[in-house]
Amino acid sequence: MADTMIDNAKVTPLLNSQEAELTKLHALLCSELEILKKRELSILEQASAEKEAILTKVNQLDKEISHYASLDDLQQNETYREQVARIINLLQDCKQQNEVNGQIINNSQIAINRFKNMLQKSISNNTMTYDSKGKTSISNISIGLKA
Repeated sequence: MADTMIDNAKVTPLLNSQEAELTKLHALLCSELEILKKRELSILEQASAEKEAILTKVNQLDKEISHYASLDDLQQNETYREQVARIINLLQDCKQQNEVNGQIINNSQIAINRFKNMLQKSISNNTMTYDSKGKTSISNISIGLKA
């Protein structure tokens, strides 16, 4: 019954494109993890732009597919059931990998903030004062960092 409601000529290429885009996205997210580990910021910016483009395409494909069939219709349709399950699994894999990457970014940001606070404390401990003759003097009360 659900088979007759779906326009196969329109839906099949859209689902194929969506599966291909999500496969690219998952591969990109996995490579993004390596980029983060190596701290290659210029490559990370390029990967982020590519990720955004893929997500835009996936969103566009979602809208196009929804014109022809609902998710429930596709999951109940024998022709599309397996492919839709693969697409849903790819989405879950992408979400999980993105969360791992996000945690690495968050941890890096925490480390950077700690270092920044240490530097600020060190700078504030190096204060300018005046000696007994009225001349400026810089006191160096540091946290142990030596340049």
